[in-house]
Order: sequence, then C-alpha cells, then structure tokens
Amino acid sequence: MQNKDNRRFSKKQGAILIASLCLVAAAGFTTLYTVQSVQKAREESEEQARLNEEIKAKEAQERQEALDELAKAEEEADNAQEVNAEDAQAELDASAVNDMDVDPASLLTDEEETEEGTEAESAGSSNVEASVDNIAEPTVNYTEDTPLTWPAAGTLLMDYSMNSTVYFETLDQYKYNPALIISSEVGTKVIASAKGIVSSITVEDETGTTLTLNLGNNYELVYGQLKEVAVQEGDVVEAGAVLGYVSEPTKYYCEEGSNLYFEMKKDGEPVDPFLYLE
Repeated sequence: MQNKDNRRFSKKQGAILIASLCLVAAAGFTTLYTVQSVQKAREESEEQARLNEEIKAKEAQERQEALDELAKAEEEADNAQEVNAEDAQAELDASAVNDMDVDPASLLTDEEETEEGTEAESAGSSNVEASVDNIAEPTVNYTEDTPLTWPAAGTLLMDYSMNSTVYFETLDQYKYNPALIISSEVGTKVIASAKGIVSSITVEDETGTTLTLNLGNNYELVYGQLKEVAVQEGDVVEAGAVLGYVSEPTKYYCEEGSNLYFEMKKDGEPVDPFLYLE
C-alpha cells in the first residue's frame, strides 16, 4: 500500500516538474522575442534618423550650390557692366584731352613743325590720361604674404567650412559656411584688416548691413552684421581704420547671438580667412 502511495507521489512530482519547466521555457522564449523586437525597432529608428540627416545635408548642399551659382552669375554681370562703364569713360576722357591739347595754329605751320607738334601732343595726352586714371582709381596691392589684422574683438563662433556642411542653430539646418562667424558684443568696433577700397555697402537679408573691401589683386574682404558704418563707397582705408560697429543679429542668427560675419574672397570665390590672419 505504501509503495503505491509513493509511486503516485513520484508521478505527481514529475508532472509538476515538467509543467514548471514548460512555463520557464515559455517565459524565456517570450523574453527573448521581446528583446529582439525592441532591438530591431531601435535599429530601424536609428537607421531612419541617419537617413533623415543625410537627406537634410544633401538638400542644404543643393540649396547652397544654387545660391553660389546665382551669386557668381550676378557678380559676373556686375563686373561686365563695370568694365563697359570704365571703357566708355576712358574714351570720353581721351576725347576731351585731345580736344583741349590740339592747337589750331599748328595746322598753318610747315610739315616738320606739324610732325613735332603732333608728337608733343601725343606725349601730353598720354601723361594727362595716366594722371586722370591715377586719381579716379587709387591702387591697392594686397599679396598673400601680407597678414590680416583681426577685424573685431570676440571669440570664434563658427569656423569657415566649404568642404563639409555645419549646423546653423537658428535655421535648424546644415549648410556650407564661407566665412568666419565671430561672436562679439553689440557696439564692438570693426576695423579694416588690410588697406583697401570700399567697393560696396549693401543691406542683405542674412548678413544685414554688409561692406565689401577691395584689397587689390582680386582679393576682397566682406564684413556683415554692421551698423553705424563710418566710411563711404570709394573711400580708401588703411589697415586698422574703423569701418563701423557690430549690430544686433539678423533673424538668421537669433540663436547664435550678435556677431561679425567676416568673409574673404580670391577671384570671387571664398577662401579660408584663418590662413591669412596674423
């Protein structure tokens, strides 16, 4: 009798053990499946985020390239107009000088005197034209060996970057940066980094009041985010001369804060100003 009871008890314990093992196995499988599902969802989310960043960067690059092409086309058109205007002015100057220097009485002299008078007249015209050109167009002669002076007191907020896009906080997008963005207090003095001629003063949506300084030899400096500009177009300024003061930031730089936009160009294309600063 006791043996029968023992066998029943053993069978019952075996059944309980088997049921427990089944429950443990089911729980383990459920846990493994859940972990794998969560990991897969996380990987998919990370991949989607990476794709979104690549799309944003590509779109920003395409927009910047389009803007660069437009700016280049406008600059070429402006240069063509300036060349035509200069040629026309040179012709007018030459005509006026010739009219003033011709002596009608010389037409009555003999042949030899006429030739001598013509030679002297030509030499005089050349000297007058050279003098007029020197007055109208002061010369500047910047070379890459000449170090630039820092344009304003402050700290570098964003570095020049035309090889890869950088993040602009206010715009919440990645794009190329052709300039140094120097964080500076409103009212900070802005100076000429080298001798140059003020070629233009304009108001732009992104950089506010913007001044372009022609350094010569196809070098230019562009100063943006200015106020109280102290010079005029056509002025010749020496290195260290005050150009104006740092203004409140435009809507494109609200999050970055007040700053000076400082760009350098060679042959119309942006170059890294850091390579030229002392």
